[in-house]
Amino acid sequence: MDYINDQEIRRLISMSDIIETVEAYYLQDGEDRSLLPERLFINDGENSALLMPSFYENYYGAKLIGIAPDNVVIGEATLRGIFLLSDRETMKPLVLMDARTITAMRTGAVSGLGMKYLASNKTDTIGIIGTGDQGFSHLQAACVVRPIQRALVYNRSKGRLDSFLEKAKGEFPSIQFEVAEPETILKEAQLIITTTTSVEPVIPYNGQIDITGKHFAASGSFKSFMQEIPDTIINDADYLFVDSHAAFTECGEMIQAKKFGYNEDMVPELKSLVQCGVNENVKDRTTIFKSVGVSIFDILTAKLIYERYDKKNKKKELG
Repeated sequence: MDYINDQEIRRLISMSDIIETVEAYYLQDGEDRSLLPERLFINDGENSALLMPSFYENYYGAKLIGIAPDNVVIGEATLRGIFLLSDRETMKPLVLMDARTITAMRTGAVSGLGMKYLASNKTDTIGIIGTGDQGFSHLQAACVVRPIQRALVYNRSKGRLDSFLEKAKGEFPSIQFEVAEPETILKEAQLIITTTTSVEPVIPYNGQIDITGKHFAASGSFKSFMQEIPDTIINDADYLFVDSHAAFTECGEMIQAKKFGYNEDMVPELKSLVQCGVNENVKDRTTIFKSVGVSIFDILTAKLIYERYDKKNKKKELG
């Protein structure tokens, strides 16, 4: 059985491809062709193990990942894992893929859809707090949906920050990259992206900075005790959106939002955002899109990768 690694995945698909694929899933009633069992989530001290099964059209997928937040201290990847794609009818395994890459790209794409519908059309300056895999995939997504000219970046680890800047400047030479503190990012960026596993808010906000018209894309916190966006911003935001209502029990931001009176009826999921859209004036208000991840995004991405990989190999056989 073949294994598709990070480099091959990125040769086969782009961020734009995934954004379009996820959007089409909701616009074309893809839920009628999918089955999404609950994921298995196991905590092992600070680390987490996740098994995320999913069924879509002719495919069955299973993502097995491990997340070790403290790996940042030793310069190792926070997330590792594999994605097994199988034939849905026979359960015959088709291919293994690098789950780290799939997770980063699909998460960036989901937040990118949020940016497309919620961030101002004139957004040209973004701020990124957290410069690991997710920070880079969110940069890619922002550049797909908005005319980004300037990026302010922050990370506690200088090694990860330097690595991010080298890679980002190589892929986006026309963008002006600057290292900035979170307070400066909040002041100057129209779109603020957070991709950390912090247990404390990473954005300092006491109400003195005007956040009108800013969009916050938060995807890092995935446990109840993790929180990147402070209560003050959650409370002052005009609109909150989530990829899934599971966020109300899985991440600190939405658990706090419940304390401020928000409930599932008041916070639209990505499905509603795509299918119903929003009034244009929403983009002039303060918005938050919180992502915790849903297995359908993994199998949609894996299906796209596999079918292009299979097509490529068939061409080689013929040629």
